[in-house]
Amino acid sequence: MRSRPVSFRPGGRVPSRALVLLALLAVPVGAGAQQGVPADSALLLALRRTNPELAARRAAAVAAEARLLATGFAPPLVLSAEAEEVPDGVNLAGAALRLGVEKEFLSGGRRSAERALAATDVRTASAALLATEQRLLAEAARAALRIAGGTRIARRLAAEDSLLVGAEGALRVRFSVGEARYVDVLRLRTERLRIQSERAEALTLAASGRRTLETLLAPAPDTLVERLVRTAADPLAGDTLPSAPDPDTLLARSGAVALADAAVERSRAARALVVAGQRPRVSASAGLQKFDGEGGAGFGPTLGASISLPSTAARANRTALAASEAQVGAAEAERTATVAALRGALLAVRDRYEAARARLALFDAALLRGARQEREAALAAYGSGDLSLVELLDFERALARAEIQRVRARIEAADALAELLSSAAGNAGGETSTFRLPSDDDR
Repeated sequence: MRSRPVSFRPGGRVPSRALVLLALLAVPVGAGAQQGVPADSALLLALRRTNPELAARRAAAVAAEARLLATGFAPPLVLSAEAEEVPDGVNLAGAALRLGVEKEFLSGGRRSAERALAATDVRTASAALLATEQRLLAEAARAALRIAGGTRIARRLAAEDSLLVGAEGALRVRFSVGEARYVDVLRLRTERLRIQSERAEALTLAASGRRTLETLLAPAPDTLVERLVRTAADPLAGDTLPSAPDPDTLLARSGAVALADAAVERSRAARALVVAGQRPRVSASAGLQKFDGEGGAGFGPTLGASISLPSTAARANRTALAASEAQVGAAEAERTATVAALRGALLAVRDRYEAARARLALFDAALLRGARQEREAALAAYGSGDLSLVELLDFERALARAEIQRVRARIEAADALAELLSSAAGNAGGETSTFRLPSDDDR
């Protein structure tokens, strides 16, 4: 689908392409999901290409994989040399010499435990990459919403100001012939000042969103930013919003939960390594020895073996194992707390989204279209004297308020979906949306 620039027109659709971006919630976006990304995920693809934080996370994941490949090898051989009974303390030629090679056996269990521990670092890095992608996608979606929402509100207010400009021309004519009061002139100018102030606020919001998006995509060319803004602002068909994603599904795909799972796995792998390290270590050696005999110097083989005695450090072993088990318990408790907090946050944000859907359903699109078609007729009626200035201002203000409320319902719903993604990344409340539309009190 070709993207279209943001434009406001009577009966137009509210910019909510960010809702489509958030359909990525149903698709894992971790390292294993680099292939087969849907076409609507242009924003996510741009983040993967340009965002420095994601690049750092990917580098950390590559480093963890490299450490895993370098872990679990058998220890090297140990070459040893000894000299005994050295004549005069310096005559090595007359000393008894021993040269040997030592190797440790039965170390496979400990090496496997080391590999398992290193593998949890890989899973942790992958989970951190997933959580970062989810969080940055939510931030980028919010920025796109600020741009699209601020631009749309500014254009609606500009349309309102344009109508009042026409009314001001008619008012001047009537004032010049004594058919209008000066207070009407002041009232109209005050109304235009209010509209211009709200429009400036909306444009500032859009500029803030653009700066955030440029920062997230740095160093991205301006053409890429413009294309993504147009894509995010492309209207969503229909006058209804889709159902909210299932919180349990989001929870299962959450980067924060994946990080908590990885922490549990790491603590268990660390405990297994402690257990493996407390097993006896068996080493064997073989070598050659030079010694003095009755017929002169002689040579002969040497064989040796050694075994560690972990029972001699029973107290240290018990405390080390207890510490590792306590760490497992702490990690499991932290995971339980993370899941509970995320579930509550996801349910709360879903309620926000459903409330926005309910507000949107209250608007009658046919009534709004009919009211828009009456705008020019109202202006003409004012010009002919059939409609007072107060009535014209009330009509236009009520129409603008209804349209802006309709926009707000869509934007708040899309922002709630963005917060769902942010919450799934474990950042609920960490980055609150600064998106603000003119409220009814402001108007």
